[in-house]
Amino acid sequence: MTEFHDVHLELLVEAYSLPQAERLAYIDLCIRYLGSISRAEIMAEFKVAQAAASKDLALYRELKPGNCSIDTATKRTIISHGTYTPLVQISVHTALNLIQYGFSRSELMQKRPMLPIDEIDPLYLPERLKEEQVYVVTRAIKGRYAIKCTYGSESGEHGKRILFPSALFVDRKNWYFRAYDRNDSDPKLSGFKNFKLSRIFDVEQEESILPTVAELTDREWNEEVTFIIAFKKDLRPEIVDKISREFSISGNVHSVTCRAALAWYVKTNWKIDLTGNNNNGWLYFDVLNKEALQEVKCLEKLFEE
Repeated sequence: MTEFHDVHLELLVEAYSLPQAERLAYIDLCIRYLGSISRAEIMAEFKVAQAAASKDLALYRELKPGNCSIDTATKRTIISHGTYTPLVQISVHTALNLIQYGFSRSELMQKRPMLPIDEIDPLYLPERLKEEQVYVVTRAIKGRYAIKCTYGSESGEHGKRILFPSALFVDRKNWYFRAYDRNDSDPKLSGFKNFKLSRIFDVEQEESILPTVAELTDREWNEEVTFIIAFKKDLRPEIVDKISREFSISGNVHSVTCRAALAWYVKTNWKIDLTGNNNNGWLYFDVLNKEALQEVKCLEKLFEE
């Protein structure tokens, strides 16, 4: 049997049918970034029968015998951490797109553009993510266990942390994850926080460290808040027009709804003034429902900045 290692999807298509090559790529993505896959997930994703899904998993294990094993308790195919090697070539940002928007073989195939398009700097990305920074976090989210890592925070603290990742989010092409930060030396500092993927390093999976119920209950993530905003009165009409085009909005009053855990990003991106300081000439909007927002405990710090 031909050996495949980190190949383009087209090479698999030459050896197998396009549908089966696509399913093999999906299996490889799930094992690499989610840590496991089940036969039922293949059946649901591709609308194939149980026999076809079983055949795909058997072929994958034949092509990559060191990549995975079957968990007899759950019947899931799980990653073999020490011996896994990629079957299909999937870049980090492509993998994140597939996780965010759903699997699509077109993301993995080399195609010509429909119109002449060029990139000024194809190597530039808002953040250069390493594969390990991503898959350790995504596997932990799927498996609900801890990671140990060093985090380069803006405050300059680079200590080792125990984190329980729970969700991913993206802000202007920069990737972040939500996690409970367990601080055993000072429990008062423990809590749910937002972390930038590109700032974690020395990452280790800790499958034996499991979260408590409290460390799974993120009220700020599950709560929604709405900013009702209006253009600041001292903005010149031409500036208002420019901002309206930038944000694709019309009118003077607008509402922006988000998770409470992500309110800081909305405040920053929309340049919302929560302090009423008229000297902040770089801010675009005043908030009209300030009292209601102040009642949300996790937003208190936003009014102090």
